[in-house]
Amino acid sequence: MLRCIARRLFSVVLSLAVGAFVPTAACAATQGSTRTAPLTTVRLAGEDYVEARALFARYGLKPVIIEAGKRVRFESPWTKIEVETERREVLFNGLRVFLGAPALLHRRTLHLSKIDADHLFAPILRPASFAADVPALRTIVIDAGHGGRDTGTGNARYKLDEKHLTLDVARRLATLLEREGYKVVLTRSEDRFIELDERAAIANRAEADLFVSIHFNAVANAPSVRGTETYIMTPRHHASTQPERDKSLVPTLFPGNRRDIWNAVLGYQMHRTLLGQLGTFDRGLKRARFKVLTLVNCPGVLIESAYLSNDTEADKIRTTAYRDQLAESIADGIRAYAIQLEVARKG
Repeated sequence: MLRCIARRLFSVVLSLAVGAFVPTAACAATQGSTRTAPLTTVRLAGEDYVEARALFARYGLKPVIIEAGKRVRFESPWTKIEVETERREVLFNGLRVFLGAPALLHRRTLHLSKIDADHLFAPILRPASFAADVPALRTIVIDAGHGGRDTGTGNARYKLDEKHLTLDVARRLATLLEREGYKVVLTRSEDRFIELDERAAIANRAEADLFVSIHFNAVANAPSVRGTETYIMTPRHHASTQPERDKSLVPTLFPGNRRDIWNAVLGYQMHRTLLGQLGTFDRGLKRARFKVLTLVNCPGVLIESAYLSNDTEADKIRTTAYRDQLAESIADGIRAYAIQLEVARKG
């Protein structure tokens, strides 16, 4: 009982930090009736779409017209989702979340891709719908990006290399998680080069329940760019947030797609926690077919927590206090994900 109360309090505190309430199993049950008949689909732009109003009604969300024929907010006491036609970006409880396909207007009614309905909105809004397939959370693999001859990004002013910073954060995170009883495996514990497919192989050999890849971002000739991005695996048949040049990847079913449902839950909980605790600019929950995400057999997330090419953010990153805060924030993201797994197990 005390454990449940502690988790409940953590859920509320975490929710207040990002301005959105995460429903418990009991609250989630009141957000709409259980699924009945399947939603009617219509073929638009080469893929199946469903009516947004009917989709969100399942979760007790009612439409509020913001701009006729263009923007609609679907809301309940716990959730607000703002959708705009012809755009792939939605505001999900105030967070930027990128869809796999744009919202479209059909017969004057807003529609969303069925893949987004099934692989993004459904798991985040009602994880209990997937109670039959809830993953374990015992072994966590932490991947410190880059290493050895691959220095990653950097900051010349402060003489920073991404490879050293990611390893430092990974070690700090490992310590936090081991204290909570998790088995933790590092893809690298020193400054050495590891191929991307080997990083995923390490996770698969460890029979990991969760894969977390830690990175820092950079963009050339744009020092003002800043913020936090969280990446999860792109569902089959959808383009990534930055569309693939190799279009043959889009219809390919990768091992990383086996956990699309829980990737969505993990990514959303991680992103909302990072934004709430770090207070950084929101660059969005995004989709990508990064090799490490395509090859892991468990839910996985890749975090780009800040930009080394931005001197203000680099100045923070170089401090041990900030890297401690980042490790704590990632750990809290994992805790928030664990709460959602528990909600789903309770059905």
